[in-house]
Amino acid sequence: MQVPLDRRGVAPARNANFFHAFILLSTVICGTLAPTVIGPVLPEIQRYFASVPGIETLVPVIVTMPMLVLGVLAVVIGAISDRIGRKRVLVGALVLYALAGTAPLYLDSIYTILASRALVGLAEAAVMTVSTSLIGDYFSGARRDRYASLQTTFASVSAFTFNLLGGVLGEHGWRTPFAAYALPLLLAPLVQFCLWNPTRAHDGQSAGSSASADEPEFNGWLLALVCVISFGVGLVFMIVPVHLSFMLVDLGTHAPNEIGMAYAMNSLGVIVGTAMFGWVLVRLGVLQQLLIGATLCGIGFITMGSAHDYASLTLGAAINGAGCGVVLPAVISWGLRSLPFSRRGMGTGAFTASQFIGYFCSPLLVMPMVGSWGSRFAVVEGWGFALIAIAAVGFVASLRTRNRLTLS
Repeated sequence: MQVPLDRRGVAPARNANFFHAFILLSTVICGTLAPTVIGPVLPEIQRYFASVPGIETLVPVIVTMPMLVLGVLAVVIGAISDRIGRKRVLVGALVLYALAGTAPLYLDSIYTILASRALVGLAEAAVMTVSTSLIGDYFSGARRDRYASLQTTFASVSAFTFNLLGGVLGEHGWRTPFAAYALPLLLAPLVQFCLWNPTRAHDGQSAGSSASADEPEFNGWLLALVCVISFGVGLVFMIVPVHLSFMLVDLGTHAPNEIGMAYAMNSLGVIVGTAMFGWVLVRLGVLQQLLIGATLCGIGFITMGSAHDYASLTLGAAINGAGCGVVLPAVISWGLRSLPFSRRGMGTGAFTASQFIGYFCSPLLVMPMVGSWGSRFAVVEGWGFALIAIAAVGFVASLRTRNRLTLS
């Protein structure tokens, strides 16, 4: 629904409330289904297609293929949504996501499954970019930051639920968890009938947005920095979803429901991290937020890498999740508040694409390291020490900068 202009040529503001935010926040399930529902059955998929050459590399790509496509197309789709309206793009994407996501229920070739995952990535690019852009359109200031935090919280709650669901469904075969991809069909009617396309008014206000007074000028260099950090966040975030199940198997845990519970604990950690961000860390600057999140991620990786049993490995995954729960909303809220309305779709697509390219590249970077270092445990522990070192350097640099400002 397009908001009409009044006789002065001004688009009257339409106030968005929590119901509208809830619909947008719920669409984040499209970004969590792959690593959560499918993660617990990755070893089963690898065994099923064991005769396929290079299957050890192809199976993780089932999770990350949508992320590659999203990374390639998110900027384009974001720019398209700036031109033709965000709602139309979002509704179509939800339907495509459900159709392509459930395709592995009946496909019997790893290559056709990967092709269907590419279509999932196309739909996911639209859903994640447009829903995040609409949060920036409808809300501003502290409310926008809160909803950016809640976006990650919703993703984590759904991930916690779907990790448990994936483990249970995995007991009935590796195909069954893909049925969960039909869930976005429930959201498409709500988007169609309850949301609207914000418009730019002649006075510089956006209809449907509570904020325009604090709208910034577009800064390409700042967006580039957000994109670089988003890429790094993607690299780090995807390590646990892709490799946790294999690490658990190496420790002797084979039951899908137990593996699903370990994934759920990682998601629970993300929920705790987003709660920390939304209620405590939101008052800090973005650098402090990122340093705290990186430190928690590093501690979690070190705990996982040194684990010798199910409990300690799961604890490390939960601590790492808490760190990810801090850095994800920190980057999203930073990106949203740095973008003006006219570039919000494109800019959101850019930093979302960077994050998902990081997701895709993560196993491609980690697996050669596993071959060189000898085990996933050693590689994960190494990533942990690297993150701790980066956080320490950043902390020292921030102290020096603060001291210089004080002396001047």
